[in-house]
Amino acid sequence: MSRARFAFPAHPDAIADLRELPDNIRDLALLELLELQNLVHGNDDCLPLMGRLACFHKVYVDPSVAYRLVIQFRPAPPTSNHKREVYLVAAGSRKDYAVYRTAHLRTAPQQTTETASADEARVQAARSRSSLAAGRPTASPADPPVTAHSTAAASRRVPQR
Repeated sequence: MSRARFAFPAHPDAIADLRELPDNIRDLALLELLELQNLVHGNDDCLPLMGRLACFHKVYVDPSVAYRLVIQFRPAPPTSNHKREVYLVAAGSRKDYAVYRTAHLRTAPQQTTETASADEARVQAARSRSSLAAGRPTASPADPPVTAHSTAAASRRVPQR
């Protein structure tokens, strides 16, 4: 048997995902993980995801492709015997993109920090003043606009009943 090319850790909740799969699907997923032919031996049979999960891959579990594993290839920790690892993020049904939503929620804090600086830059840009507006007077939002009421208009008012 050949030596595995990657380490294989899993998100703690992904283990619970595996336990919640239907028995026959769980058996197929565990067989895939135990044999590790497609993942750890580096056969690259998994497909990359796009959008919010762009740095992740999907692995088909069953012949009807209704269940998926979401994994991530990443550098292994310095204490590992491997240079890279295949990290199991989520396992579950593809119906209504459930497994992908789960994976996104589990990785959202990691992804949020990457986008937080971009969001902050947009907020700062919106708050900053344009160089074209430098010569224009600005209205203070705390000061209400001044309107002059004529005494004639005030005397024509009829009291409300």
